[in-house]
Amino acid sequence: MLGTVILPRSDSPRAISRLAEFDWFHKVDAENETVTPEIDDLLLRAQKVFQSVDDVVKGLGIPPRVGILEILFKGTMFKKKEYELDEVARMVADIEGEAHVTIDEIARLLAEIEEVEKSLEEHRTLTDALRVIRGLDVDLGSFGPMKRFFGDIFLVGSADYPEVERSLEGSAMYRYELDSKDTVAVAVFADARDTDDILRVMRAVNASSFTIPAGFSQVPSKAFEAAEAAIKKLESRQAALKKRLAAMTKKIRGRVLTVHERAMVAKDVLESLRKPGGTRRFAVIQGYIPRNLEGKFKETTGEWMSIVEDLPGEEEKKAPTLFRNPRFVRTFEVITESQGIPKKGELDPTPMIALMWPIFYGIMFADVGHGLLLMGMGLLFKLKGQGNLARWGMLIAISGAAASIAGVGSGEAFGFHIDHLEPFESLLEEGGILHPVSWLVGVMSVAELNFEQVINILKVSLFIGILHLLAAMLLRVRRLYKEGKKLVMYMEAIPNITLYLGIVAIMMCAIGSGYDVINMYSKIHTEPVPWVTIFLGDWAQVWIITRISISVVIASVVIMIIGGMKHARAHPEEGADPASVVMETLLGKTIEALAHTISYARIGIMLLVHAALLLTVNNAFKSLGGIESPGALALIIGGNLGIMMIEGLIVYIQSLRLHLYEYFTKWYDGGNQPFRKLLPEIVYNAVSWKR
Repeated sequence: MLGTVILPRSDSPRAISRLAEFDWFHKVDAENETVTPEIDDLLLRAQKVFQSVDDVVKGLGIPPRVGILEILFKGTMFKKKEYELDEVARMVADIEGEAHVTIDEIARLLAEIEEVEKSLEEHRTLTDALRVIRGLDVDLGSFGPMKRFFGDIFLVGSADYPEVERSLEGSAMYRYELDSKDTVAVAVFADARDTDDILRVMRAVNASSFTIPAGFSQVPSKAFEAAEAAIKKLESRQAALKKRLAAMTKKIRGRVLTVHERAMVAKDVLESLRKPGGTRRFAVIQGYIPRNLEGKFKETTGEWMSIVEDLPGEEEKKAPTLFRNPRFVRTFEVITESQGIPKKGELDPTPMIALMWPIFYGIMFADVGHGLLLMGMGLLFKLKGQGNLARWGMLIAISGAAASIAGVGSGEAFGFHIDHLEPFESLLEEGGILHPVSWLVGVMSVAELNFEQVINILKVSLFIGILHLLAAMLLRVRRLYKEGKKLVMYMEAIPNITLYLGIVAIMMCAIGSGYDVINMYSKIHTEPVPWVTIFLGDWAQVWIITRISISVVIASVVIMIIGGMKHARAHPEEGADPASVVMETLLGKTIEALAHTISYARIGIMLLVHAALLLTVNNAFKSLGGIESPGALALIIGGNLGIMMIEGLIVYIQSLRLHLYEYFTKWYDGGNQPFRKLLPEIVYNAVSWKR
């Protein structure tokens, strides 16, 4: 819905406060935005205080968010500071006062350190230059331009000296050998009228006159000693200042980040609403609001003229998308956002992701031990992290929990059989507490890596993939129906589903017939069809389903070819011809159906790889002497950590791929803008409003 507030322009700062209190307000930019002096004054103050605090944050090298490694190894966590306010103007004033108390001393210390570092750099540069001529025991202060004579010392390259000597043969020259073999010092004395000629020659060979800054002895050897002594003092002072800075940073880091975030919030809110539309004396502020908050919006902005209206058709399509998902499902919105925000009227794929992601990740990473460790790490990030890190922490925790549950099905904990580990062995035996559910342990075991186990897990993987792909295809039918594209829906999308089901049924028949593909349509193959017989009953034998499926595939292909030709005639601008339609349907669609289905075999393959790696590590552990051998302990701990890190990342990538490339591409467009609340995300402050 579109919310509009009409008010005197001078009331704009108070209106911003009320809208910030409401928060769920996505501002619409007005065409004739007018500058409001009251807001600009506040914004200037907010920008100034934010810049001063931001300079301190950057100077201290403080990251705006606590990183993963710091959370893991130091357990760093900052508690939110409660902050109550009534007006944004008051907030800016509070920030100015708090920033003055918090950062002034540390800002002075940073400025002092910067001054010391600058002086240190100057002294080091001088020392490097003096090191070359420190053996020259001559007072350079007596050289320079005079009334009747010219005298100066130049540093000349050893290879260029003969050329200088020939060019200035009428001048008195004295050569001094230096510590550097590549450079010599040349003292030149001549008539003042020859000054320009001497300088021209020196410039030609890139020779420079050497001067020692004021405040130092003009004798190079003494100046060098003084510069080195000054460097030692400056380094000592720099170390003391940095030590003091480190102690102060540790003490006030939380306060600095709190003030920095609050200043950023004030600046961002004022920047977003600084130019409301309207006339010179009246302001009009418009923005999108959630439908269920219409009453709250009117209540919050009740002191002015407040209007809430539905958006017209075209405008509604441009409205930003606000996710409305339960708490658990909300965790998976980061996956949806990576593909684009759903458009108006487009189904939000997040609930389906929330269902399938744990299944994919759990099966591929099935191990009770590894899953529990991953879940623990995710909960640590969730509880101690901020912002996106906390959201990703929850996703990691859910993935770990799914892996633990699937690990019960695989019967593995760190690669060892659960039913052979104490105390689980006694609990799962007859008479034990867990005996009624003991059948679940190892129900999809791949520990032995034999042919039967491999085939079973691949069957499960393909079945999950078929359901996932069918869901995407059905959603495409829904989308075409909503868009009114009936021809494409009836002649392409629906036949594509029946074509896919027919091809899948033929694949299952091939497995059921023992891969006797050539004869599987024969009546000799009365075997049950994997998955199909379970759903359709005992009559669904290989030879029957094969014949039905071939008929369905042929009929689907014919319908799709006819539909494709009709579409080509209706849209000649696309350049399609009958031959390309036939080729695309016969080859493209059938191969695509096979390829997308087989792609889900990676679910079982990743589980097999996981099991094989753990089996290898555990066998090596036993061969090295088991728990009594330090080397064996190091191997099993390091091996499990390595497998967790590598496999955990690979499984994440594969789960993401199955969603992005197999699921989303079938039906989802995305690309809308997200609903942006007025207040940016805050992690160090807990703001409450008082009226």
